Amino acid sequence: MDGFEGKTAVVTGAGSGMGRAMALRFAEAGSRIVLADVDEEGMASVVAEIQSNSGEAIAVTTDVADADANDRLSAAALETFGQYNVVCLNAGVTGSVGRSWTLTEQDWDWSLGVLLHGVTHGIRSFVPHLISHGDGHVVITASIAGHIASAYSGPYAVAKHGVATLAETLYHELAIDESTVGVTCLCPGFVNTNIVAAARARGAADEEVGADKDERGRRWLDMSERFLSTGLDPAVVGQQVHDAILAKQFWLFTDEMWDDAIALRAEEITHRLPPTVGMPRRG
Repeated sequence: MDGFEGKTAVVTGAGSGMGRAMALRFAEAGSRIVLADVDEEGMASVVAEIQSNSGEAIAVTTDVADADANDRLSAAALETFGQYNVVCLNAGVTGSVGRSWTLTEQDWDWSLGVLLHGVTHGIRSFVPHLISHGDGHVVITASIAGHIASAYSGPYAVAKHGVATLAETLYHELAIDESTVGVTCLCPGFVNTNIVAAARARGAADEEVGADKDERGRRWLDMSERFLSTGLDPAVVGQQVHDAILAKQFWLFTDEMWDDAIALRAEEITHRLPPTVGMPRRG
């Protein structure tokens, strides 16, 4: 893909945060936008903002954990715009957090349904169309948590490690088939989004899954909220994704803060050392 003008982008998790930022940046660059989320109010706000700037956008309420919902999203994009070129598989949640042995089967199923199967379903639903016309790019949102393991966020870390590996797998498969479809694996560090607030809301509503399961989980949410509040503006990430697509860049880390921690983990693996908790370097 050499440009965004006149193209169509599908973005999941587009009602807020990084997904919203991607949608707005792509629209600014001249793309028509298909927004997907369970947050209808959030999507309506993004559609209104795009349309107020003479852009084209539609919103499709989509639970990415539902395979059929991904197929319906693809069909809606094709029915409205005839073709899509960029697909950002970005929808995310914190998932259930706490000691691994406190997490139920339902905690794992719900968390992995959104975080991991939201991507596997998306690849199955969208990639064949991109291959069919060849002018496309897939952005898969993983995380620093796809490279660094830590305590109390088992489902999130497992899913993000899986998603990062799946992005690499897709890249290799497309390359072997000599496809011109590009792949970017987005690995955000600290970005100022409301993902933790959503988990707190589920906990306050006594939801059985998707929130803290014990006091360690509550501490994890507290720490995450503090770090995210100091993170990048999502608009910065939207610009980074835009640029990575044009540059046909596979790995996209939003900053260099975690480089030392990732290198330390690789060294520990290489030398068969027990894992330590890698912390980012600042500055």
